[in-house]
Amino acid sequence: MAAGTQQPSACRRVPLSTATKRRLWSESGGYCQSPACSDFLFADDADVDFAQMAHIVGASTEGPRGKSSLTKVQRAHHSNVTVLCPKCHILVDSTPQNYPIELLHSWKARHQDLLAQAFGTPQFADRGAARRYIEPLLAQNGAIFVTYGPVEGNMSDERAALWRKHARQTIVPNNQRITRALTRNRDLLTAHERATADIFGLHVAEFDARHVLGDWTAGTQRFPEGMNSIMEDQP
Repeated sequence: MAAGTQQPSACRRVPLSTATKRRLWSESGGYCQSPACSDFLFADDADVDFAQMAHIVGASTEGPRGKSSLTKVQRAHHSNVTVLCPKCHILVDSTPQNYPIELLHSWKARHQDLLAQAFGTPQFADRGAARRYIEPLLAQNGAIFVTYGPVEGNMSDERAALWRKHARQTIVPNNQRITRALTRNRDLLTAHERATADIFGLHVAEFDARHVLGDWTAGTQRFPEGMNSIMEDQP
C-alpha cells in the first residue's frame, strides 16, 4: 500500500449529526420502518424511545452491507439511514444477506409514502387533474416493466436483478402513490373504474408482499389493463 494512503475499512465511522437524527426521527413518525413490524418506538407511559438508527450501506466497509464506494460522509447522510426498533435492527444487521441495500431503501421509501398518505395525498377538483397526476407514474412503471420485466424465455440473472431493483425502488412507491390518489379521489371514478381500482389495489398488495416483504406465497393478481386509461376521458 502506498505511503500516506489508508484503507477505507480502517477509517472510523462518521457520527450522525443532531440535525440528521432529528430529520430521521421526523421521517419515521415514531414507528419502526420495517413494513413487517411498524412498532411504536416509545414504551407505554414512558418518555423513553427505542429508536435505533440503522445504516443501509454499512457505516464502515467492515460493517453489514459495507462493501460500497460511498464515502464516510455519504454513509452518515440521512438517505443512508433507516429508523428501526432494536429487534429489527439486530435482524437486518445479523443476516445482511437477507436484507440487501435495495430492500432497506424500499422500506424507507414505503414508510415515508405511508406518512404522505396520511398528510399529503392531493384531492383533485376534476378528472383531468387526477389523470395528470397518475399518468406519469403509470408510464414510468410501464417503461420499467417493458425494459426489465419478466419475459418468458428471456430472464437472465442480470435482467432479473435489475427488475427486482427497479421494482423495489420505483414501482412499489409509485404504486402506493397511485393507490392513495385513487382512494382519496374515488368520487371522480365511474363505477367501472372503481372496480378497476379495486383490482389494482389487490395487485399492489400482492406485488408489495413479494418485492418488499419477500413473501413469494402471495397471489399474482395481474395489472388490470383498465388502469392504463383510468380517468383519461370525461365520463
